[in-house]
Parts: sequence; C-alpha cells; structure tokens
Amino acid sequence: MLWKGNHLFCNVPLPKADDRPLIVSHPGAHMNYLASWNVMVEHGEPFVLVCDDLGPAYPDGWWAQHSKDGMEYFARLQNPQGVGQAYRNPDLSFQNLLVHRGLDANKGMEDFPLIDIMYVDFIEIFLKYNGEVDWRPTFMAAAPKMVEKVRDGGVLIIDRKNVHEDYDQWLEFPQGEFEVSPGITLEHVGKGEWLILDMPLNGGGRDEIHAEVFRVSNSNPPGNPDDFLATLMKERRLAPKDLEGFKGTLPTRWPGHPTLDDYTERLFNHYDHPDAFDRPDYPEPLESSWKSEKYDEWLQWLINHPESLRPIERNERIMQMGSTTVRLVHGTILAHLDWLQTKDASLVVRDALRESCLAENLFLGKNAANLQPFMRWKKPIRHMRWSGPDATPNLTRELLKLSKSNVMATISHGIATLEELEAALTDYDGEVEELVIFHLDEEDYR
Repeated sequence: MLWKGNHLFCNVPLPKADDRPLIVSHPGAHMNYLASWNVMVEHGEPFVLVCDDLGPAYPDGWWAQHSKDGMEYFARLQNPQGVGQAYRNPDLSFQNLLVHRGLDANKGMEDFPLIDIMYVDFIEIFLKYNGEVDWRPTFMAAAPKMVEKVRDGGVLIIDRKNVHEDYDQWLEFPQGEFEVSPGITLEHVGKGEWLILDMPLNGGGRDEIHAEVFRVSNSNPPGNPDDFLATLMKERRLAPKDLEGFKGTLPTRWPGHPTLDDYTERLFNHYDHPDAFDRPDYPEPLESSWKSEKYDEWLQWLINHPESLRPIERNERIMQMGSTTVRLVHGTILAHLDWLQTKDASLVVRDALRESCLAENLFLGKNAANLQPFMRWKKPIRHMRWSGPDATPNLTRELLKLSKSNVMATISHGIATLEELEAALTDYDGEVEELVIFHLDEEDYR
C-alpha cells in the first residue's frame, strides 16, 4: 500500500513493461535482496532482479537462510555472461530471475540499459567522502548516481532499513518535481509499505518493508534492454531453431547440487538408521528451476519474438565425410558454448581450454573428456602432440574414441587439412555422428 500525505492507496504505482521482464537493480544488497525480491513478487509482473555487491549473499551459499518452510526456494541456473550467479523460483506464476554479481555496485551499473526500478537501502555507496569534518551523506548528493540508469517512467525505491535518526538528511528532498541532474527529475510519490508475504527476511525479524517511492523522468536514450537480458539468460542467446530442441525438457539442476532423489534417499536412511545417518542439513531440493509447461510456454514466446533474441552467428561450412557430418566453424569455441549445450556435445579439447569452457558453461562438464589428467599414466592419448607435422598420428580418430555423445566438439588439430579429415572419417564407423571443429586460422581445412 502507499501513503501520500494522509491518503492511503491500495497499490504502490510500480511500472510494467511490454514484451519483456522488468529490470530491477538492488545495489549493495547482500542479504536484504530478499526485501526487493518480496516487493517484486507482490507486484506480480515478470521481473529480473540484479544485485551487485562485492560480497554477494548467494542463495546456495547458506542453504537454510534462503529456504522457505524447509523447502529450497531458489534453484540455480546457468551463470550469466562475464560474472555472477543466477537463480529463479519455479513456483511463481510469472517469469522471474535473481542475479547476484560480485561487482562494485557503481561498476555494475555501467552495463545497464535504462532500467525500470532502482531499489536502494544503502545510499552511501553512491557517495564519496569529500574530506570535510562535518561531511554527512545526503539524498540530493546521491540522487544523480542513483537514478542515472532509471528509465523515463521508472521508479526509485528507498528502503528505510538503514535510515536512522542520526541521518535524517538521507531523506531530505524538495517537494514536487525536482531536477537531480540534466534531463533527470524526481517526484516523491509517497511512502510504500509491503508485508512480507513470500520469502521471510533474515537478520532483524522484519515482517514488513517501509520505503520512500519516487517517480523518475529521464530524457536520456534508453539503450536496449534485450541486449542486457541476453547476457543473463542463455535461451536469449540462441536461435529459434535451437530453442525448439529444448521444448519438452526441463533445465537440469546445477552440477553438484543435491537432487530430490539424493535428499529422499538420505532422509529415509536417517529414518531407518538414525544412529548411522544424519538428517540432510539442507532444504528439500526443487526438481528444476522451471515447471515443464511454463518452460515450454516461455520458449515458445521467445521463438515467436525473435527480435528479443541475440543468437551468436556461426561462420560455418557443413560437409559429409563417410557417415559423419563435419561442421567447420570459423571462430572461437568459447563464443558458442550455449549452442554446443543444445546439441549435448562432448567437449574434447586440451586441459587449459577445457577449464575455460567449463568456467563459462559448467553443464558441458558431464560430456567433457579429460585429455590431460593429473596422473600421467591415466592419459588417454600417450605422448599427445596436438598440431603441426609432428602431431600425434591419427589424432582425429583418437579424439573420436573419447567422445561421450554422438556430437563431438574440438578445435583444429594435426595439420588442419580437409585431406587429413577425410582420411580419418571415410571409413569411420564409430558412435560420433557429427564432428564440430572450431578454427581461428582462415586457412585451416581449405
């Protein structure tokens, strides 16, 4: 609800967005991201909440503090591009995404388009101490930075959580509409109050949120929200035909996270043999980050709105060699990991590149071959030489033996000629049906 003077209104006038989720920023949130999350859940519109903090409170870092009624609340997704971890709640009826990025809050704002809502509970992060003895943080000094990335018609929410009596100047501002920087004005809408109805807040036992709400007018260029959203969600970086392959499936749980089957087995072991088995010390896991019907609906929406997608184009040549389809892609393999995941590809590359690939997309790990294990005697290809005239003989065939799926992905190797590939594949009758080779040199495989 909203108080404006002595008048009470049922709803806080938060914005809506057409054909995309609302983009919300909560800088320096730490554990209080649950406050902005609750506000957005009550709003009931699709949203993405981005929390930039040098010490992020990742939901899978402290299981118990981010669960609800003994159940896991946030399921982890594939990491955003660059930095951060992503989560969502599959039980909400609308699209939602939580992104924690280990960034300085001011640095994190640099790659934002103009966003819809800025949620602030610690104004000081937008200020620099000027050296004066009687210096105090003020709202008007912080306002230009707080709202420079908020769109026209967007909203600034100041959570009163950290507003103490000694710092009333944090919320001293002019009445009516007032300018905070060239082209940007604010207008105080009123005092917002939200009951905590979805996810309990931690630390302090608050059962409601009190905040000051401001409407933003901004004449600066808005940027492109779809460009930013594509950095957060892999599905937005794929082409419609690739998204079709995901329909009828559920995103797998984050590698290493316990599954519902793991939890159930451990729980029943505890019931049957309480002295031998401890009860699970984590909440009951979700099956997936999505419900199957909702995931299919969202995929279909993306397919129907290709203008919202930012697929990575491939400069490729496709040819048939024996019974194997060969796809030669000119470019770095690191730019196409999401696409390789859609193909359930087996990654067969040397250790340094393998680690770089898995750092970007850990889901490829289940099919990744380890060519250079720590124990030398376990190396699958002894005395391996990757490229040049002295490369390991029949290296392509040796790599194919290590593939864990019917699509193998690697990079140029050997002497990188079509003749060498044809010699390896003409009479090949193994399980790999498609071989994808990435090459940086324009002259490779010509």
